[in-house]
Order: sequence, then structure tokens, then C-alpha cells
Amino acid sequence: MERKMTVKIGLVPVRRGMGFSKTENVLRSKTNLYEALKDVKGAIEWVDLEGIVPDGIAATPDQIPVVTAHLKAAGVDGIFMIHCDFGLEEIIARVAKAVGKPVLLWGARDPSPDSAGVRTLDTQCGIFASGKVLQRYNVPFQYIENCHASDPALVSGIEDFCRTAAVVKAFSDMRILLVGNRPKDFMSVMMNEPELLEHFGIEVVPFASGPFFRDVLALADSEDPQLLEKLADLHTKMEVAAVTEKQLRKIAAMILVMKKAMDANHCSGAAMECWSSFGAALDVMPCQVIGELTDMGYPVACEADVHGAISSVLLHAVHYNETPSFFADLTIRHPENNNAELLWHCGPFPHSLHLDGTGTAIGKSGSGEWELKRGPVTITRFDGVHGKYALLAGEGKTVSGPKTGGTYAWMEVEDWPAWERKVVEGPFIHHVSGAYGHVARILTNACRFIPGLEPFPL
Repeated sequence: MERKMTVKIGLVPVRRGMGFSKTENVLRSKTNLYEALKDVKGAIEWVDLEGIVPDGIAATPDQIPVVTAHLKAAGVDGIFMIHCDFGLEEIIARVAKAVGKPVLLWGARDPSPDSAGVRTLDTQCGIFASGKVLQRYNVPFQYIENCHASDPALVSGIEDFCRTAAVVKAFSDMRILLVGNRPKDFMSVMMNEPELLEHFGIEVVPFASGPFFRDVLALADSEDPQLLEKLADLHTKMEVAAVTEKQLRKIAAMILVMKKAMDANHCSGAAMECWSSFGAALDVMPCQVIGELTDMGYPVACEADVHGAISSVLLHAVHYNETPSFFADLTIRHPENNNAELLWHCGPFPHSLHLDGTGTAIGKSGSGEWELKRGPVTITRFDGVHGKYALLAGEGKTVSGPKTGGTYAWMEVEDWPAWERKVVEGPFIHHVSGAYGHVARILTNACRFIPGLEPFPL
């Protein structure tokens, strides 16, 4: 993957003034938490308050402006509010409101009262207060249950939050390249471009098919070093005998032209018109163009499905752009397994996701031909109707099933009829984005931080 992402998480330890708890107890609470952070996996950069406030712990309201300025200057993507004792809800609420990023709330489980019956921190008590005040300030937040810093639930909860912050970051800074127009017969992929911009700040960047074809043909006829490198790569990793060398050059050229356009326009994803005009103009389809770009960290949806591209970008963000998504149709039910469904498309799945030990090839039309590997998968779909938008998210696993053409996988879920009803009756279509791993909870959590986007768990 060429385009990985990093999320910055601001660490804001908070105590209730200097006289509420003994400093050594408060520092121990912070130290234990920072030690636990070493076990957190992911592309995360921590931004603490060391050197900003005494002991790196916010304690008084007058520190709010300096803490806020520090977090904003660092460009944090989320804030971890850490109760080191009862805490001070004014600091937590006002800093969180001013920074305007996803918030995680947690405090360590309190030790037993000492021999004299004295409690040293009252951390849990303060968390209840902070949760209420955050709601008063209209600040959404995630919460990790009060637990010891050594509890595995803490690390797991922090990892979930960081991935959630990555999804929100991707959503709030999204531009989608649109190559060509919607295929006439595909009314289901209609989208409201002004509404996406007005509601969510998502900008669609058009790339007309005429200039695209011109750039592709010019590059395909050249001896550009990047073109030759991509040709060699395609020859190496899959069977290409079904296409001519001239067609393969056009596939390689499309990959490079798309990548260049996405980089130049700062686009995190793209949607392509694909089959309605590409075959006539280029004598080859862009199916594996989509697969290769997605494998490189440039998620692309076919059939000009901008909502599908948005869905794929979010799935990439869950994994910090380290694992590719795949763009599929919900196609037919398994002939023998009532809870399994065919995830299929004519050939745009990333090559890196193919089933080990099986052959991979580019078919005569330019489409990929292989089955996806076995494993847990998450399916999602961003979509809307009448100005209301939702994010579908569900989990399953790939299983064996009949062979079919193109790229495909059979997915088994707990209750397919329930899935089917929700997809048909919800504001969704047959297109979904998928990725390996069970991360539906991350996508659902992200919705709380994206105004106007309703979670739609399956």
C-alpha cells in the first residue's frame, strides 16, 4: 500500500486541582496509563501535555486556553480524556468542545480505601460527572468502562477509538475523483453532489472521459519508465495471456493516469464510469485498473458509484490504509447455504486478496479472474435518500461455494434474511464495500462523531 495514514491522538490527563488528591497518586495513575499505551497497535502518534502544564496534567480552568491551543497546533484527530482522579469536568468539556474532534473518556479503577477508610482518587465518580457535562456541551464521546490500566479491555478500547478517529478523519477530509458519467441504466447510483458538499464537506472532482482517454492513449504509446515498471509488475503477478500487449499497456496507463489525477486533486478515492464507454474507446475494460489502484491505497468504485467510493475510503481508514477494500455486488444467495451470499463483481477485486494456491488472471476483457481468500469480513455501504444518510455495517466470513466468473467470494452471515430485508428496505443498493477483519463496531462508532450520518448495523 503506497498511501498509509497516521492518526494523532491528544492525551489530556486531568486532575481536580492540586489539593484534591496526593500528587504521587495522580502521577502513578498517569504513568500506569502511559505504560499501557505501549501495547496499543496502529499507526498512531501521541500528543501529550508534557512541558505544557505542570506534570503534564491539566488541573485548573486557566490552563484550558493553552491546552486547547497546543492540541489544535498539533493537528490532533482525537482526544483521550484521562481521569487521573475525580478530574475537572470544566476542563474536559471546554477543551473537547473547542478542539472539536472525537473524544474518548476513561479513568482507572479506584484502589481500595486505605486502613483509615480514606479513598485516594474517586476516579469513577468523576467520570459520571464528566459524561453528563460533555452531553450538556453537545460533545459526543466514546467511553471505556472503568478498569485497571493493566486490563486488556483498556488497550482494546483505545485501539477501537483510534480506528474510529481515523474513519472520522477520512470522512471529514474527503474528495472523490469521478471519471466519466453515471451509466444511463444505473439509476441506483445517482447521487446529490451539492448535498454531499453541504452536509458533509465531501467534494466530487470531475475528470471527463474525453481527456482521460486522451491521456491514457498517449501514455500507453510511450516508453515511460513508470509504464514499463507497471507492465512488468502485471506480467509477474498474474496470467495475462488473454489480453494483448497493447491492451495491457492501456491497463497500465489507466492505473498511472488515475493515480496522477487523484494525487494532483488530493482525492482519497475515485469512481469510474467503466463499462458503458471504456470498451469502445480503449478496447479494454478498467476492471483490474480498479483492483490495482485499490491495492495501492487508492480505493476506486466502478459504475460511477460515488457513494461506493466513499464507503471504500472509510474501510481503508479503519485499517490506516494498510489493508485494501474490495467493491462488490450483493448478487445471489448460495445454492445450499441459506445464510450465504455471493459477493461478486466482473473483475475489480485487489490481487493481494486472492485465495492462496489458486490461479489469478486478467481475462480477455481486462477483468480479474479469481476467488477471494477465506477469513472474517466486514461489509459497509454509505448511502442516502431524501437528504437522509446512513452507514450500513455488518460482519460475516468467506466460505466455499460454486465457482463463478470475474472476482468473487461467498460470504456467510448469522441471519441473511434479516440482512436482505434491511438492505432492500433501507436507503441502500446492491453495491457494497468489503474488507477483511470484523470492524463494524468501528464504523458504527464513527457515526456518533459525524452529524447527519445514521448508523445502520446489520
